[in-house]
Amino acid sequence: MKIRHKLVIILAVLLIALNGIVGFFIYKQTRQEFTKEIRGKAKMLVIQLETTRNYLASIMHKIELNEQTKKFIPAVATNAISKNFAEKTGYVIKQTSLRYRNEENKPDLFEEKILRKMEEDPTIKEYWADDVFDGKRVERYLYPLYVTKDCLLCHGPREKAPPVVRDYYDAGYDYQLGEIRGAFSVIIPKEIAEQRYAAAIIFFIIIGTASILLVVVIIFFTTNKFLKPIEKLTAAATAIKKTGDLTTRVEISTNDEVGQLGEAFNDMSDKLRSSYAMLEQRITEKTEHLQKAVSALKRANRMKSEFLANMSHELRTPLNAIIGFAEVLKDKLCGELNAEQEDFVKDIHSSGRHLLQMINDILDLSKIEAGKMELQYESFLVSDAIEDVYTILKGLAKKKQLQLKTVIQEDVKDIEADRVKFKQILYNLLSNSIKFTPQNGTITTNAAIVDGKMQVSVSDSGIGIKPEDREKVFKEFWQADSSFSRKYEGTGLGLALTRRIVEMHGGKIWLKSEYGKGSTFYFTIPVTKSQRILHPEDEMATVCPICGEEVGDEGTHVHKLSPVVTKGKKTILVIEDNRMSANLLTLYLTNAGYNVVVTADGVGAVEKAKQCNPFLITLDILLPGIDGWEVISKLKGDKDTAHIPVIIVSIFDNKELGYSLGAAEYLIKPVGRKQLVDAVNAVANTLKTKEEPVKILVVDDDEKAVKHITTILKEKGCDVLKAYSGEAGINLALEKHPDIIILDLMMPGMSGFEVIEILKAHPVAKEIPIIICSAKDITPEEKKELNGNILALIQKGSHTEEDLLMAIRKIEQTHHKG
Repeated sequence: MKIRHKLVIILAVLLIALNGIVGFFIYKQTRQEFTKEIRGKAKMLVIQLETTRNYLASIMHKIELNEQTKKFIPAVATNAISKNFAEKTGYVIKQTSLRYRNEENKPDLFEEKILRKMEEDPTIKEYWADDVFDGKRVERYLYPLYVTKDCLLCHGPREKAPPVVRDYYDAGYDYQLGEIRGAFSVIIPKEIAEQRYAAAIIFFIIIGTASILLVVVIIFFTTNKFLKPIEKLTAAATAIKKTGDLTTRVEISTNDEVGQLGEAFNDMSDKLRSSYAMLEQRITEKTEHLQKAVSALKRANRMKSEFLANMSHELRTPLNAIIGFAEVLKDKLCGELNAEQEDFVKDIHSSGRHLLQMINDILDLSKIEAGKMELQYESFLVSDAIEDVYTILKGLAKKKQLQLKTVIQEDVKDIEADRVKFKQILYNLLSNSIKFTPQNGTITTNAAIVDGKMQVSVSDSGIGIKPEDREKVFKEFWQADSSFSRKYEGTGLGLALTRRIVEMHGGKIWLKSEYGKGSTFYFTIPVTKSQRILHPEDEMATVCPICGEEVGDEGTHVHKLSPVVTKGKKTILVIEDNRMSANLLTLYLTNAGYNVVVTADGVGAVEKAKQCNPFLITLDILLPGIDGWEVISKLKGDKDTAHIPVIIVSIFDNKELGYSLGAAEYLIKPVGRKQLVDAVNAVANTLKTKEEPVKILVVDDDEKAVKHITTILKEKGCDVLKAYSGEAGINLALEKHPDIIILDLMMPGMSGFEVIEILKAHPVAKEIPIIICSAKDITPEEKKELNGNILALIQKGSHTEEDLLMAIRKIEQTHHKG
């Protein structure tokens, strides 16, 4: 749209608005005057009628009332006059009374209401109001009539009234002097007033519209002359924008300011063309330089990833052997040690663990930077997590006679976060406080809900942090000054990792400290998953790197063997190419009561499994020839070995892929004896339990759905119990003790939610796993209600047979592992 068009439109709109405002005030003023005039006329009419009525009433005693003279009765005469006025004015005028004598004087609802109000309040001398009468907008006017002495002739006691009055009227007697006899009612249609001022408004609109059109035409033709050169400039600039052709020029022949603007535009275009050519050359040079830099960065990043992968393998593999064999010696599986030897072994074991933790920290930081870590969300009690970390660290605190305190506010319950990472945050902060707090100090952990988020603080009475160092404490590899570095050991990675983990949860961490008096570290994270900003993160648990248990005082952790679950020895095939790792696994499993067969060749692993027919296989991923992923795929693809459970033992952390390929468990090196034996025993328990059919209770009011699920389960060898209501399901669950319950949520009578609530409150039935199989769309609130009470959720109408059986197999495996 061109400028002149816009200008014309703006001026037209302003004129229309101005005319509208003027018209509104004229309308308002005219209406008020017309309304005042109409009301004055109505009042004048009723005063004339009242005067006529009073005059007739004053001469009534002088007239002999009969059939010929009854028309002089005031009420009769004024009714006739009112009708005459109404015909001439268009008003509706009548006399009305609560004790009316004629039907035509009967009050309508509005008149009756106002008459009663006038009787209650004698100060009301007249009454105006807007109303709707016979479907039309009207103004109502009531003028009260009071009983005078002359009125009592006809409206006093009936026996004193003239005979002709007594003969014609049965009502309207016994009035008192000064009492309201009735009122004149005037109904004025609003259209009478509107017709008068509508003509004035129409006249004004015609004149205003004509003036607006005239002004618009004048402006349009005058602006065309002044704005034409500006339109040329606009066209030239648009052409340059679309084509990029800086040779475009604008021709303006005027000698005024617009002509000067055209010349300046042409000069600017020439200079831009010159600058653009120079800039294009520089950009080409910079682009070539950046491409080389990007290629170098990609190569460096690739080399960094390869280096970290090699470091992970080359460092963790020997550390696995060092820590593992040190543990074997420490636990005296190869004979007794003297006191000095036992101290040496503990030092080796402790140093190995310290070195492993440092390697893990470095690798974890790299994984976070590469976006390869993931948070594993679950709901847990904050108080339990704090207590778990206290259990780990109370040995270290006891050595320095430190007092550990906890303050948990009442509104702090559970939180939805990564439990391991949350405990890692607490562990790092508390271990730092223990490290830098002198003897007999105090460390306090406080948890509260602040601004809808979980806020945890760890306060100590330690050495504190200098103001200039407070921004550095969360940087990688930062240490205090040299004097403290000699006294307090550490890698300088703990707080850096802590900050990254907090930020991955969508939170923040900060500190307050007074040098020489102590420090307080604060962190906040969202309470629920919906509040959280999600970032990838890897696991970094504060557990013993040998056995997988949470550790207490360094050097005093004892690894105990799990009891053997079978009386006869069963064979385990260990597929591991590293001799030391294979020997360590063999030692662990042999001491746990199993026969062990070792093969270092991934290519022949399937044939080896067929030969020795093990009840379980442990598998490394890094193998010569073919890797462990291909080995497990072949094992699970061969009908002779598909049934054998596989436990992956590797330095690579890729549990999702391992489980998807059919692994029964996934352990990350270095793996401890207890951790390995527990995993083997769990699989053994699973195999033992599978000898008996799984008992499953199906609770659903839909008989067809029950029949369909029963067919699927019986085909797979399951023992199925059926219930067609919530009450029947609870009774069967308490009586038969099924292994799994498949439950519908939407049932008549007792719903699935109520069934879950009752079962989870029962001391025995609460342990039964529940699979929800329902057509109902689960809302976020209902998911929160079900959270922690069910182990699987399957949608009716969209699930397949494999979905149901996969959920059951997952529950079997999970519960037997537990």
